[in-house]
Amino acid sequence: MNHHRNGIRALTVTLAAAGLVVAGALTAWAHVEVEAEPAVAGATDVTLTFHVPNEEAPAVTTQVTFVMPSDQPLVGVTAKPQNGFRPTTTSRHLAVAVPGSGGPVSEVATQVTFSGGRIAGKDEKPFVLNVDKLPAGVRALTFKVLQQYSNGTIVSWIEVAADGAAEPEHPAPVLTLAAPAASPSGSATATATATSPENARATAAQAVPQTSSPDGGGAPWAPLAVGGAVVAAAVAAFLFLRRRAGQQ
Repeated sequence: MNHHRNGIRALTVTLAAAGLVVAGALTAWAHVEVEAEPAVAGATDVTLTFHVPNEEAPAVTTQVTFVMPSDQPLVGVTAKPQNGFRPTTTSRHLAVAVPGSGGPVSEVATQVTFSGGRIAGKDEKPFVLNVDKLPAGVRALTFKVLQQYSNGTIVSWIEVAADGAAEPEHPAPVLTLAAPAASPSGSATATATATSPENARATAAQAVPQTSSPDGGGAPWAPLAVGGAVVAAAVAAFLFLRRRAGQQ
């Protein structure tokens, strides 16, 4: 009987450990992410969508600022009111004009700030920016996001991991872009999802588009796989102990 109680105790510890693994994996997904349609270098009439989670409950998100890549200007960035927020766009003048869909452009957006709304509880809200033209000849764009809460906290999603390093706590959202179709008549409609900085750099170095999981890579699924395996083993052990106890 003592052996049976010890087995049940061990099973409880195992299930608790599995729960921690799965919970940790879910927490790791809660990042600001970005996707685009179409996600092709040099594409025109592009829709950028940022997904912003509220992570400081009971505080609520009251303002979000999206900072554009300074070294790769995006042409014609505009935004409309959404999710109860109103957008304000800040621009800068370029010393050297960049190509736009209608000719050279010398004025580009540096950031778009959404304010006046609320993201509460565990909610996540999408914020859409329209872009006239993405820069050509690039494989990845790194954005920065500043998220302000009602308690005064400002979370800066600006960290970029060094090569081979683990993902930082507040990673900057990175958009991976496909190369334009080789044929003039070809249609490039690939859609990129948010990806971790290290995966984006690897993609750029290899010049080969990657398929990533919704949170930016295969790695975050590993904790779920481990957690699932632990839970399965624990359930099998529990059934074995019940059969054994019934035979005694």
